[in-house]
Amino acid sequence: MARTSQLRVEGPGYSVTATVGQDVVLPCHLSPQRDARSLEVRWIRKKFSEMVHHYRDGQDLYGEQMGAYAGRTELLRDGLSAGILDLRIMELRPSDDGQYVCTVGDADAYDEAIVKLEVSATGADPHLSLGGYEAGGVRVLCRSAGWYPLPQLLWRDARGQHLPSVSQTHSQDQEGLFEIEGAVIVTGSMKGPLSCVVRNNHLQQERKFSLHIAAPFFHNAQPWMVALALVLVLLAVSIGLGVYLFRKQEEKDARLDEQAAELGLRSAPDGLAPSVPAVKVTLDPDTAHPLLVVSQDNCSVRCESEWQKVPDTPERFDYRWCVLGREEFREGRHCWMVVVEVERLKDSRWAVGVARASVERKGYFKRSPVEGIWAVEYNEGHLTSLTWPPTPLSLSPVPTRIWVCLDCTQGQVSFINADNGVQIFTFTAASFNGESIRPWFWVETVGIQLCLRDRTPQTLSPALGGSCPSPDTPASPLLDPAGPAQE
Repeated sequence: MARTSQLRVEGPGYSVTATVGQDVVLPCHLSPQRDARSLEVRWIRKKFSEMVHHYRDGQDLYGEQMGAYAGRTELLRDGLSAGILDLRIMELRPSDDGQYVCTVGDADAYDEAIVKLEVSATGADPHLSLGGYEAGGVRVLCRSAGWYPLPQLLWRDARGQHLPSVSQTHSQDQEGLFEIEGAVIVTGSMKGPLSCVVRNNHLQQERKFSLHIAAPFFHNAQPWMVALALVLVLLAVSIGLGVYLFRKQEEKDARLDEQAAELGLRSAPDGLAPSVPAVKVTLDPDTAHPLLVVSQDNCSVRCESEWQKVPDTPERFDYRWCVLGREEFREGRHCWMVVVEVERLKDSRWAVGVARASVERKGYFKRSPVEGIWAVEYNEGHLTSLTWPPTPLSLSPVPTRIWVCLDCTQGQVSFINADNGVQIFTFTAASFNGESIRPWFWVETVGIQLCLRDRTPQTLSPALGGSCPSPDTPASPLLDPAGPAQE
């Protein structure tokens, strides 16, 4: 269909910039303003000519949508009556970077506009290491990961002058983030500190690490003396950093012990167990998104690739792939265990936590305390607390058995690794607003299931290893002689 003057679509006229992991809105509108609710709106990737989002006759159509955007797009309908065709993309990935086409049409007219999205990520602080003696000096390596797009790596001397790299390489991980490594040769002529700078030119942000090499280390030194001197310098830096991090960890552990005591938890050989019996929590299938299947005993949930034939009721989630627990809590302390079962943990996407009973069920909403959700998320190799904005967590290995502990009185929600007792994250001063709080779960990977346990780690059968039955198979009391804990 040819473009006509009867319908004109306009983009923002500038590149939209956003950061990996955040949400972004791609702007597009009709000019002059007119009601677009009866029009057909398509958002397409220009490079691939594949569907990102399709709207027609008042409905969102997902049959042609690219798999990479499943569950991550939303046409902002509030503006359609005014000709605003904005598209929201949630939880940005490096692969979302590029050009998009906003197309609008009806039986008589058609037009389109191009919107460019620039996705960026700032990586970790550079890490310096010694590469050995070379060409009359010592080879120093600098490495940093977690960047998008490919960053710039620079070497600078004490005066800020750039030094030429002798080599530079880069690679991409499964998420599309770049790791870059460069090398420089340091000789006796070097005066003052050596700095490695890694820069994201899109965001105008950089990370820097400096190393001071004193002139006497190179004076009339043999090659082995030069190398030894640098080793000693790097060792001193490492020891100093190690002592600092050790002290900080001691302080953190002390704070965690205090928080654990406040939560009424105690250490146990099999992890951290509640000092009061854990509560039995079950799932409410009437709230489950149509792509989720709840087991017959309401103790586990899995994600399917096909929509289930379930009624679209007000309490059912229809956009986010969520399900709530049946139980509601208003006061006291309560803990329950969630077991994650998946063949390849790194490729999975799931989250566990709690939500206000009034949490939004229809359409898009942020999974954060702002919307009444307190949770931790695992997203293809990255563990994050769903604060706003989200907070990355460094935890290795990623736990697959997690205690969720709710303190209604103190307004706290804590997550604890049930295998070793390590505290994952704690939300403090949670704003429950006097509402009932319910367990909350999010599953967005086919083949994964989340299972509920109401036993302490000591009572889990070693034969089960903390696993749970298939969602199609009710739990058998013969498998766990301990029986349910008392509420």
